[in-house]
Amino acid sequence: MPDSTKLLVVDDDHMMLEFTERAVISLGYSCVTAEDAASALRRLEEDRDIRILIIDMRLGKGPTGTQLAHQALAIRPGIGVILTSGDPGSLKIAAQEMPQDVGLLPKPYRRRDLADRLASIL
Repeated sequence: MPDSTKLLVVDDDHMMLEFTERAVISLGYSCVTAEDAASALRRLEEDRDIRILIIDMRLGKGPTGTQLAHQALAIRPGIGVILTSGDPGSLKIAAQEMPQDVGLLPKPYRRRDLADRLASIL
């Protein structure tokens, strides 16, 4: 059930972060956000209720989204992960590097696309 599921959205693009946060909340999920990998890892360590991460693949300075996903899975095996990117090449690489149960979501995406990807993770 969405209302019992907390998500962490990680994106360095403030507008995209806000869009995704609003979409997640409108779908009935609880949501927290981070703008970089270090903040995301802190939130993940502090909040054991987070069940799914939605991570942009390019996070500016610091670890990439793929690196963050690997770190998150090492800290919390079994956590749901969705990687997003506007670059199809990045998603293709992620598909090869990441475990098969990691979701991939090309940008731009609609609320319905996000809902479908979340449903597949849960």
